Amino acid sequence: MSSIREAREHFRTALNWHEAGHQVAWLTLVDVKGSAYRRPGAKMVMASNGRMQGTLSGGCLEGDLYLHAEKAWQGAMPSLHQYDLTEDEMWGLGIGCKGQVTIWIEPLDLTDPFWRAFGQALEADEPLVWGGELPGGLRYFGRELGDWTIRGQGTAPAGPDELMRRGSTGREGSWWWDVMKPPERLIVAGAGHDAKPVVALANQAGFEVVVLDPREQVNTERDFPHATHWVKTASELTPEMVSDSFWVIMNHHQRRDEETLKLAAASRPKFLGVLGPRTRTAEMLAKTGVDPEALPLHSPVGLDLGAESPEEVAISIVGELLAARQGGSGGPLNGRERIHY
Repeated sequence: MSSIREAREHFRTALNWHEAGHQVAWLTLVDVKGSAYRRPGAKMVMASNGRMQGTLSGGCLEGDLYLHAEKAWQGAMPSLHQYDLTEDEMWGLGIGCKGQVTIWIEPLDLTDPFWRAFGQALEADEPLVWGGELPGGLRYFGRELGDWTIRGQGTAPAGPDELMRRGSTGREGSWWWDVMKPPERLIVAGAGHDAKPVVALANQAGFEVVVLDPREQVNTERDFPHATHWVKTASELTPEMVSDSFWVIMNHHQRRDEETLKLAAASRPKFLGVLGPRTRTAEMLAKTGVDPEALPLHSPVGLDLGAESPEEVAISIVGELLAARQGGSGGPLNGRERIHY
C-alpha cells in the first residue's frame, strides 16, 4: 500500500514539467528482497531537464536510474531494472542497504487520455488501485466498486474490488498492482504552542491534520499552516473527519479534555493519545464513564525519549503515531536483522 498524496504531488509536478516542454518519466519501486530504503509502491518522477522529485534509494541509485530514464524517453518504451545492492564490487562499500530492488520506469505521454484520466483520479481523496503488466503491457486503474480504466489490449488479472481487498502492493508473474490510499487523519485537540510542532511534524509524516480548539484567536491557518482543517466546535466535525481517525488530546484544560475524550471514544479511533500523567487520564476516564479497555488508549502519549522541549515532545508523540500506523513496536532497531516489517 502506498500514499495517494505522494502520487498526486508527483503527478502534478510531472504535468508542470510536461507543460514546460520537458519529457517526463514515472519511476516505481515494484519489488524488494531483503533490506531497502523504501518499500514497494514508492514513486518518484524525473524530467529531461535533469530535475527529480522524490527518492527510491536515498540517492544510491537515482543517478543510474536517470540514464535509464533517458533511454526510456528516446525509445518511448517502459523498462524494468533490477539492482542487487549486495554486490559491493559494483556499487562500492558505501551502500547502506543490502537488498535487491526492482524499479519500473514509465515514460509518461501526458497527452495520452489514459494518463490524463489517471491524474484526474489521483485528485480525488479516495482509495485507488493501479498497475499493469510489466514492463510494457496493459495499464489499468480503478476504484472500489468501479470498473477498470485500461490502456492497451487485454484484461487485468482481477477486478478493482479483489485487488483492493488484498490491501497492498502485489505481484503475480508479470502483473503488478498498487493500492493507494488517502493519508490517515489526525485530530489534535488543543491549539497551544506545544501543538504547533506536533501538527507540523505529523503533516511531514503523512498525516492529514485537523486542529480542534474553541479559541478563534489561536486556532487559525496562520498559527497552524500545516493543518487542513481548523475546527472550533464538535458540531463542525463531520463523520468523515472523526471516524477511524487518530487522536491526540492536549488541551491543557481538563474540562475540554474530558469533552474531547468522550467525543473521541465514540468515533472508533485507531489511536487515542492523551498528554499528561496517567493519574490525570484515569480521573477523566472515571468522570466521563469512558471504558479504557474498549479503546486504543495511549496515556501518557509519546515514546520514552526523555523529551522536554515542545519540539522534543512532538518527536516523541509523532514517533508513537508512526509506530501505531505502520505496525512497528516503537522500540530501537538496535540488533534487528531487518529494518522493515
